[in-house]
Formats: sequence, C-alpha cells, structure tokens
Amino acid sequence: MSKIPHAKPAPHLVLHRAFDRRTAARLGRHSRRARGVVLVITLILIVILSLLGTFAIRNATQSERSINGIRSAEVAREAAETALRFCEQVAISDNDGKDYTGFGATGMRDKIITAPTIASESDSAAAWRTTASWTANGITVPNDYFKNSASGTASLTNAPLCLIQKIKTTSKPELTGYLITARGFANNAKFTSNAQQSTQGAESWMQSVLTPAS
Repeated sequence: MSKIPHAKPAPHLVLHRAFDRRTAARLGRHSRRARGVVLVITLILIVILSLLGTFAIRNATQSERSINGIRSAEVAREAAETALRFCEQVAISDNDGKDYTGFGATGMRDKIITAPTIASESDSAAAWRTTASWTANGITVPNDYFKNSASGTASLTNAPLCLIQKIKTTSKPELTGYLITARGFANNAKFTSNAQQSTQGAESWMQSVLTPAS
C-alpha cells in the first residue's frame, strides 16, 4: 500500500496563523496596560475626592466656629448694654436721693463708690480696674430686668454686671456725675471661683458717663 504524503499547508495559511498569534499577544499586552492605566487614574481620582471632602468638612467646621463666635460676641454685647442701662437707672435714683428698687433690686445705692472720686475713666484710681472693686461693689443685674429688657437678652445664662463710681472732672466747666462700667458675658462663659473674672467665652465691656442735667 502506498503512503499518501502529508499535504503541506499553504503558505498564506501559515502567515495568517502567525499573524493572529502576534496580534493576540499585542492585544493582550495593550489590554493589561489599559487596565493598569485605568487603575492608576481611579486611585488618583479617589485621592482627589478624599482631599476635596476633607477640605469641605474643614471649611464647614471653621465657618460654624466663626458663626458661633460672632453670635457669642453679640450676646455679650447686648448683655453689657443691658447692664449699662440698669446701672444708669440706679445712678439716676441716687442723684435724686433715692435707692433704686425696681425689679426686686435692693441696696443698690450702697454699691455706688463715692470715694475716691475720679477725674475720668482713665484715672489710675478708677474702681473698674480692680477685681476687688467688682467683688465688693459690683452690681448683678436682676433676672427680672434683663428678661423684660427690650434688647432681647431674655435667654442669658450669665447675668451681666455693672459698677458705678462718682466722677468729678478737672476741666472747665467742672462736671460731676457717675462713671458706669458694664460687663456682659456670652452664654458659654466660665468664671473663676469668685465669679468676677471670666476664664472662657466672649465678654464685652461698655462705659458711660452720666451727668445731672444743669
């Protein structure tokens, strides 16, 4: 029996198979490279989004702190203004020879510092400068007063304080009257054991000079 010789593949078929293998290899390498690029880009985007989220949270926190600070300062300012108005009423009553007894207040006239008499608010003997003066002569505004105050400070947690001292100017014409110093505190204020010095929170100071009408 005669053997049938194996037929050799046509040259163009061999070339096609070789081309297909090379193409598949190149496509595989390109596919892996593309997946690697996509992974890197994805990681970069994740990092960028994380940073943006962190910055947004930080900005929101800082904005909230700023708003709270402004709100606390405004509460302290309104409280100081309320104390100033209250002590002006006390001084007016004293000038009329009477003790102020509104809103349940008692002994207000005894709190007025009559000696030493100072020439101005910047006088070195001004009582508002010392803690001892606030402890001995500081006037705490009654709750009923600031709850009924038109300044809207009914929600105060810490009652405002004021101090009254007699004043006599050295200028001409000579003026006599009262130097009134008021202190208002934010609701988040904290104090020393004697409650005369704040250690935390917003505090506002105001002063006025009240002179009798000529």
